[in-house]
Amino acid sequence: MKKFIPLALAFSVLTSGAITVSAANQEKIQVESHKRGQHFKQMKNFEEQVHKANALKIERLEIQKEIVKKKDQLFDLHVKAGEKNVKEKRSSHKAGWQEMKQIHQELRTLQSQAHETKKAMHDAFRANNEKLALEKMNQWLSLNEKINNKLSEKSAKLDEVLAKHK
Repeated sequence: MKKFIPLALAFSVLTSGAITVSAANQEKIQVESHKRGQHFKQMKNFEEQVHKANALKIERLEIQKEIVKKKDQLFDLHVKAGEKNVKEKRSSHKAGWQEMKQIHQELRTLQSQAHETKKAMHDAFRANNEKLALEKMNQWLSLNEKINNKLSEKSAKLDEVLAKHK
């Protein structure tokens, strides 16, 4: 009997803590689901912009897919040139690679600006400021269009490099 009382006391302490934690988690889940519902009600007003953002993302992924294919072709050409010991031909294209480096730096700048703008847009959504959110959404879409244009420019530059190597 003396052993049973401490065990029962320990058990009751442990289970009461678990019940308290469970109740707190349930309340947190209800608050989050309410916030999520509010978010989708707000986003209903931005349906057109969301569809445009998705279309831009699809376009960007297609361009990136082309770039990867072109880089793969370029890799094969470099391997063949390395086997034939054609160093003068490989080093003569440095100017093109410098331009490619410039495009890459511009892309990084645009991507960081887009990231910061998207964060500001989400902050505006959380603050229920639809006007600012719409402004930031339009800025973000504009930056994504610029990113797609830079990626297209990069793809065109890779085409030039491929044409020179063949």
